[in-house]
Amino acid sequence: MSAEATTTFPSREAIREAVLGYVNGLERGDFDAVADLFSEDAFYSHPPYDPNSPKRAEVRGREALRALLKGKRGSRTWFHEIQSFHVADDRCLIEGVVRESEGGPLRSSFAGAGTFNAQGEITRWVAYRSVPAIGESLDETS
Repeated sequence: MSAEATTTFPSREAIREAVLGYVNGLERGDFDAVADLFSEDAFYSHPPYDPNSPKRAEVRGREALRALLKGKRGSRTWFHEIQSFHVADDRCLIEGVVRESEGGPLRSSFAGAGTFNAQGEITRWVAYRSVPAIGESLDETS
């Protein structure tokens, strides 16, 4: 008789805490705290931080992520409003808008997809951005 492999998923709350820690850490410019939410060998992919670059900002590993955030992203006053947050097993999907500051003008829409280990560390994070923000082109007066 063969033993079935048992997969241990992080709790929904652990995933929620990691994602909110990631977003809040970016907003505070606390890149050490952000990097510490990721596993040692995590994969990270983000739209280019330099608007003139066609290449995504991508790294593998916690320390490479720490260096990327400090060297390429830098501090910004942007504020993330998460409008949708879904968790299933060891994965999550979030989407929302980015504002210039809390309650400020819209910059863009975003979506992020993450995978987590049993300890709740982010093992894979892929982010997407839409400029202009989704829905921004609708005429609110009609």
